[in-house]
Amino acid sequence: MDRTMMTSAIDMAHLDLYVCGDRALLEEILTIFEEQAAMWVARLEPALPDEPWRNAAHALKGASRGVGAWAIGDLCEHAESLVGGVANKLGARKTFLNELKACLEEAVEDAQRIRRAA
Repeated sequence: MDRTMMTSAIDMAHLDLYVCGDRALLEEILTIFEEQAAMWVARLEPALPDEPWRNAAHALKGASRGVGAWAIGDLCEHAESLVGGVANKLGARKTFLNELKACLEEAVEDAQRIRRAA
């Protein structure tokens, strides 16, 4: 799939594979995504020990890819590797979080827009 051609932070073609036109289900899935995104990003503190950091990044990756928020999923995949002896781990995690929060803001805005249109 060419993700560079998408105009939304959420891939509606991907999401529609799961909801098959069911607007109530679409709204429910997007609401859950918004809740999960807020919960997991709040848990991603740069100074976290490696295991909780990786687990939070992994959970957010799954929630994001489930709705086709590919950019967030890709960022979280990278975040999962920011453990162990990574050089400047704290700085790398802070940089990641800044980028993640910007992407999440866009994805949540798209989810809200989609829900209003449903």
